[in-house]
Amino acid sequence: MKSVRLTLQHGPETVHPMHRFVAEHDAFSRYRMVNWNHANDHNALIFHVVGDREAYERQLAELDDPITADVTAGEADTAREEGEPFYVYVREEPGELGEQLVAAFSRGSLVPIPPLEYRMDWSVRFGLVGEPADIRAALETVPAEIETTVERVGDYRGGGSALERLTERQRKALRTARTLGYFAVPREASIEDVADELGCAPGTASEHLRKAQRNVMERLEL
Repeated sequence: MKSVRLTLQHGPETVHPMHRFVAEHDAFSRYRMVNWNHANDHNALIFHVVGDREAYERQLAELDDPITADVTAGEADTAREEGEPFYVYVREEPGELGEQLVAAFSRGSLVPIPPLEYRMDWSVRFGLVGEPADIRAALETVPAEIETTVERVGDYRGGGSALERLTERQRKALRTARTLGYFAVPREASIEDVADELGCAPGTASEHLRKAQRNVMERLEL
């Protein structure tokens, strides 16, 4: 079993109109598919979006090929995340391109690892786990109009959240620092303020934060 990190680069002819819309508007900072199901020739997809919800809903209604979608409010990952977080539940009958991509990455031993990041350059980035032969076959069957880049190949290390590596003390230190504004720009609280809230020495609070940040950064796919 191998794990790869892939980027599929779309062009004007293949990018989905909603991906294009989000990429072309500064009001959006995040767009990713967090879960999906393909059954009976239909897709059920869940997207997490951060940005202008009203503009997104208006664009959905104006699509040349309307899709069925429910939009619900979400919670921000951080207290100061830019834009409004929301979720989009989509039910659609995939077109020819969508069917080709589903067929490519659902063969044999393959397991796509969420989330699928829809980036502002029209690319889609995600992880894929499976037998090397199935991975090679999938890459060979991606439509020629889509440029495929393998960014990393290795053993599967798990798809859990970066936060899962934190100890309870580290998690509490991060949560307290965020709430007080320690990570704000400009900074609204000092390490002494964080230490007072945690009930420990400033050096101890600083050590908890450093270790927590290291654990998170080592886990992130950048």
